[in-house]
Amino acid sequence: MCRWLAYSGSPVSLEDLLYKPENSLVMQSKQARLGVETTNGDGFGVGWYGNLATPGLFLSTEPAWNDRNLREIAAQVESGRVFAHVRASTGSAVQQTNCHPFRHGRWLWMHNGLIEDFPSVRRELAMVVDPVLFPEIQGSTDSEILFYLALTFGLEQDPVAGVAQAVAVVEQTGRRHGTVHPIQMTVATTDGDST
Repeated sequence: MCRWLAYSGSPVSLEDLLYKPENSLVMQSKQARLGVETTNGDGFGVGWYGNLATPGLFLSTEPAWNDRNLREIAAQVESGRVFAHVRASTGSAVQQTNCHPFRHGRWLWMHNGLIEDFPSVRRELAMVVDPVLFPEIQGSTDSEILFYLALTFGLEQDPVAGVAQAVAVVEQTGRRHGTVHPIQMTVATTDGDST
């Protein structure tokens, strides 16, 4: 599974968050001490809030520990709200559109976990996504579908209720398909002002 970091506080360089700690996210992506997956080499992403209306986003299919551009950007960018994610795919393709965090307007979203038996429930879950939002889905992950379900159910107005309703739909759909535990997850989302 994936690993992620969410930071909210005084502005700090991405380098201080991603590289400098002894057990930094970049170090964990290469050689994790805990967890089933000891390597998260299926891509990464970083999202941050600066002076623009929408958050910055840098995504790559390279392993985080091997991406020279990430190190360059990390040394230059400072932010008080940062999301970073390193990927260990649970079956979806390794491509930029599947790397987290996902962005919709001012909102960022990261997910660690899985929707059990996603190929069997994917179409049914996608049909629940608001038709206005559906064309924005770019990748093929369960994480992005979960994000767009949360948006459909009001994430932008009430994040807790939007996520809860999205999870409820996933659980109901999974159980109809015979799955005992339809979803495993940790999730982080923000609009840059709230978390």
